[in-house]
Amino acid sequence: MSSKNKMIESPSSPLKRTFLTLSWVGILAVGLWALMHYSAPESNLEPYNKFQEAKAEREKAELEKAERANAENIKAQPNNNKESEKPELKLPSDFDTGNLIKAATTLPTPRSQLPRRTLEHIQKGMLFTEEGKFNAGDIEFEEASKISPNSPELYSIWGAALRMAKKYEGANRRFARAHELSPNDEEITFNWAMSELEADHPEEAIRLFQKTVKLSPDNYMAYSMLGKAFGRKKMYEKEKSAYKKALEINPDFAQGHFDLGIVLGIQKKFKTAGPHFLKAIEMDKQFEKPFVIQMLTALGLYDPAAEKPIKKEAAPVQQAKIETPPAAKKIADDKKPEGSGSDHKMEEGSKKVKNSTLVTGNIKINGQKPGPNTLVFLETKSKLRVGNQKMQELTIDQNGLSFFPQHSVITVGSTVTFANKDREVHNIFSKSLSNQFNLGAMASGSFKTIEFTQAGPVVLRCNMHKDMIGTIFVVPNGYYTKPDNNGDYKFDSVKSEGYIMQVWDPMLAPGEVEANLTSADLTGVDQTFDFDIKSASVPGEIHDMTDPTDYNAIVDNIEREMFQAIEDWKNGKKFISRKRMLMAVTKHYAGEGLKGAIAKSFSSKRSILLEQKLDTIRKEISGYGKSEEPITEASLKSQAKFAVSQLRLNVKELEERLNPAPVERK
Repeated sequence: MSSKNKMIESPSSPLKRTFLTLSWVGILAVGLWALMHYSAPESNLEPYNKFQEAKAEREKAELEKAERANAENIKAQPNNNKESEKPELKLPSDFDTGNLIKAATTLPTPRSQLPRRTLEHIQKGMLFTEEGKFNAGDIEFEEASKISPNSPELYSIWGAALRMAKKYEGANRRFARAHELSPNDEEITFNWAMSELEADHPEEAIRLFQKTVKLSPDNYMAYSMLGKAFGRKKMYEKEKSAYKKALEINPDFAQGHFDLGIVLGIQKKFKTAGPHFLKAIEMDKQFEKPFVIQMLTALGLYDPAAEKPIKKEAAPVQQAKIETPPAAKKIADDKKPEGSGSDHKMEEGSKKVKNSTLVTGNIKINGQKPGPNTLVFLETKSKLRVGNQKMQELTIDQNGLSFFPQHSVITVGSTVTFANKDREVHNIFSKSLSNQFNLGAMASGSFKTIEFTQAGPVVLRCNMHKDMIGTIFVVPNGYYTKPDNNGDYKFDSVKSEGYIMQVWDPMLAPGEVEANLTSADLTGVDQTFDFDIKSASVPGEIHDMTDPTDYNAIVDNIEREMFQAIEDWKNGKKFISRKRMLMAVTKHYAGEGLKGAIAKSFSSKRSILLEQKLDTIRKEISGYGKSEEPITEASLKSQAKFAVSQLRLNVKELEERLNPAPVERK
């Protein structure tokens, strides 16, 4: 045996001892493993991702249990008012359109069936959106969609956030996805419709609102917004029907009454609109808008100066008392039988035999046939427009240092474009009663457009060329005509009611026109009205019917009313202070012509901005609307002083424009 083999077999050799030790360690390890494997219970260890899912399921179960307990607790509580179970969504008026869609589509907190990480991203996205950090919010919603790609709630909230950022294309894509995932969810459908409406896609909005009301027939808010969508398309009859359906479901819906009043006003149905405006104001003072008060005051349904509000039943629409200019009122008084209780209720109303009347007559001026520009027209005593009244778009060229056409007739609300086709600069202006304006310098080839909202004559002049002169007569409605060569005129079919008849010719001075006003109370019986007008003027002469208005006196009235309103507010006289501010805005600023003069001589935007400054003070005094700073006497007076200073600056500039110094031509 070799020495090597002897060493292995020898128990005392080191190599053999090492081998035996390792063998025993291996046997011991195997034994311990067997003992643990067969004696230990079955393991519950899971991969980490499965552990996270299990944790989410446990949290979901706990939250659902808490929700059920909360629901049972609410159910157990007595509640006699079932309407209170459904939170009412209150829309602001269209004059606060920046918050309209946001208020109408506020979504509830996401439900707990979404994973926790999805909810965390949604919450962050909503917080960023509310802070105006739209891009950061969009990133959070994107992360949430990776976790929960099939959640309609997520896409609906995401769409609402994008809409707040005015990213309508992206918003509508998210709403479309939400609708695809949950096609019968009325809330998602409604919110998508709101997004399409704000994006100015009325056709899509109409389709979606119609689906909303099909899913939820008692959703008065959906009917209301459907009406607004129809309004965008000028489908006024359908718009009215939608508002009426909303009010049928909820008669105390103030916004619905206000919107219905608006569309009825657009259709010139003022008497029908009045009660709806009154109802809206009665329920919510935010609808007490200056233009509404002006209309209601004209209808006799509202008195801004009264210390107590007029009750609807105290002033029925069919007996509305309308204020008349002094000359027309004198005629009505002369014709009115003793004991009559109304200036403008048609005296022969009970004798009306037909709905329309044939009116004929003859006109002479100084015993001679009238000129080609003589005009005869009928103005309703109520001062309201007649049905189907049409407005025109007229262009008057300046060519060869003349106006073409030189004499024009348009109806109230029509627009006129002045186009300079001369090589020279023109500056067209008018100082005529209620129709003052100054277009400023107009270079060759330029044009400017102006809307005429007040009836009456407009004498056109150019500050650069004193011999340029023309006229526009703005008639109050469609009842106007020109006499023939013999001076004969005829109205074939005039609605039977009370009118003031007037003849105008450029040669007639203001006093001569007023002296020949005639009351015409039509009953269906054919009537003849002849005119033989005496005038100190000669044919071809043109009289400037200049406006004698003292605009500084108007500002004085506004200033006095505002500061007295602030004093009343300080002394706790809330109602009278609010009425005084209404007087400042509606009676003085708008009603006495300053608003219109600024709009025509400068721009409608400027006149509206000045009105808004006054109306902001009215709102703060009235106690509604939001203000960043506390409302104090000092803050109100500061605003009032600033508004008055702005008005006076505008009056100074206005007077300079309405009385321009002639330009010396070399």
